[in-house]
Amino acid sequence: MAPYLGTNGTRTPLAVDGEIPDILKNQSLDLPESIPNTNGHSEAKNPVLTKNDDPFRFCIPMNPSYAYTPRKIRVITIGAGFSGLLIAHKFQHRFPELQDIVDHKIFEARKDIGGTWLVNTYPGVQCDVPAHIYAFPFDPNPNWTRFYASGEEIEQYIKSTARKWNLDRDVHLNTKVVAAEWHESVAEWNVTVEHEGQRREEYCDILISGQGVLVNHSWPKIEGLFDFKGHITHSADWDHNYNYSNKRIAVIGNGSSGIQIVPQMAKLPGNTVRNFARGPAWVYYRVPPSKHMGREDEDPNPAYYESEKREFQDPETHKQYRKGIIARTNKAFRLFIKGEANTEVMRLAAEQMAAKLNHDPVLCEQLIPKWEMGCRRVTPGPGYLESFLRDNCSLTTSPITKVTENGVCTADGQEFQCDVIICATGFDVSHCPRYPIVGQNSVNLADKWAIEPESYLSIATDGFPNYFMMMGPNCLGGHGSLVESLNWTGDYFVKMIKKIATEDIKYVMPKKSAVEAFVRYGDEIHKTLVWTGSCSSWYKRGRVNGRVTALFAGGAVLFKRLISEIRGEDYDIVYNSTNPFRFMGNGFMEWEMKPDSDLSWYVEQTDGQPQANSTRHMVEDCALGCY
Repeated sequence: MAPYLGTNGTRTPLAVDGEIPDILKNQSLDLPESIPNTNGHSEAKNPVLTKNDDPFRFCIPMNPSYAYTPRKIRVITIGAGFSGLLIAHKFQHRFPELQDIVDHKIFEARKDIGGTWLVNTYPGVQCDVPAHIYAFPFDPNPNWTRFYASGEEIEQYIKSTARKWNLDRDVHLNTKVVAAEWHESVAEWNVTVEHEGQRREEYCDILISGQGVLVNHSWPKIEGLFDFKGHITHSADWDHNYNYSNKRIAVIGNGSSGIQIVPQMAKLPGNTVRNFARGPAWVYYRVPPSKHMGREDEDPNPAYYESEKREFQDPETHKQYRKGIIARTNKAFRLFIKGEANTEVMRLAAEQMAAKLNHDPVLCEQLIPKWEMGCRRVTPGPGYLESFLRDNCSLTTSPITKVTENGVCTADGQEFQCDVIICATGFDVSHCPRYPIVGQNSVNLADKWAIEPESYLSIATDGFPNYFMMMGPNCLGGHGSLVESLNWTGDYFVKMIKKIATEDIKYVMPKKSAVEAFVRYGDEIHKTLVWTGSCSSWYKRGRVNGRVTALFAGGAVLFKRLISEIRGEDYDIVYNSTNPFRFMGNGFMEWEMKPDSDLSWYVEQTDGQPQANSTRHMVEDCALGCY
């Protein structure tokens, strides 16, 4: 920092930001010798002032840099799935100006990139979102094989896209984050990572969690589970070296993974399969996939023709096709509102499911829900319902009481002896990290969220400065394409990083009042949506009653609008200096000093003739709401 030259030209010592040079104090003529109080008496000279009352707190030496000169920002992202790689693309390509500002590291605990799609490799794994809208927005794939992509195809797409764009440049594989602690005195995160058994400390200004919630798989809490003498595996840690043919197989769970695994196991030679499910699930697609493809096809997951793939090579044609799917998806979100529309969809779904079950009264009673459509995640589930019409596949809804060395016991007194137990029981979706993330006042995030995880717009939370999340509590996880929302969230982070870097900000974090206000108002909206229905779901942390902690209260269009701009009033912003305008520097922008700069860019052209009032109002309405 340049020394301050007083009005008499004398040089004063350098001052720490916020420290008032003595020359300023000596020359001040504004303070009276005594300060009268309301009783007419005089207070003592030089009263004790609080920090906010200090009349010199804004008097700092001029910053000689140009206005808005950015400083280096160190960013650590946890996870190299869709989230982490989207962040990498923004830093490297979408916002090239960040290349000289951001020092980025991505720590990935596993041996390769891919996130969820690296972990979930069980037979039949596929995404239940149409493939053409489940892709990186900056490089959508025109060559998807089928309407719903397999997990393997998605994994290969992620890896090939990362190679194409060099997105793994900053990725550190086999490097697990084991702790993170905020150091207030230096305003940085101390991140402990472990690689090949060795731990080291890393430091950053901004910490981003790109892990999502489908990270740590969850074993069912069943007595004797690991006393089982046969083969046991989890859907998120599939053993590919085992031969699953000619076996008696128990599949525990009928969420998305269980619904996909059952038909795959049932069609293997010599198998007997029993699915243990606590309750029914909606297995349904409102519009047959072929309708999205402009043709009639009974296949629940139709393949794309080569001619269609060639058409999608044209970016505009491909964009319009993707827009059509997204538009229909966003429009269909209205069906998640409780009421007549949802009731009608329930009726149609029940009819579709009953037809697939051959109207078997027992199976229909066991498998068709009575609660609202969408209360739990709806999955198309090709082949799942039809599997129970096979002689070798059955369903048990009686609760599991224990597992013995030889099989699974249920509350109705039955025991299913088996060779294999497959736990299709999903993930720990509590949002509580498995390692300590410690914010201000030594608060551990897992402790803070032990009862209810609460966030600001799903991207941050109070008490954790410069900590951001790609899929925090109440995120856009059940509204169609998750990847689109991750893209918007990444754009928000970029805006915040630019603000921090160019406005001399030490740290930002949402106000506690903003977090509480967002959560409470969201709870009111959720009362009108089916996610607060009468089912038990992971959206509510496995409860029938209780807050919806997983999903955003509203549609994707609203979420996009909410995070299009930073609401500064919702944040506590702490600056590096006692004067928040230090970023004004020497009073000039660097670019205005360049000889070829356009210094009159703000001169406007006439609007021409006034428009009719009705037209003007329509334009204004769209300007306010169409982001």
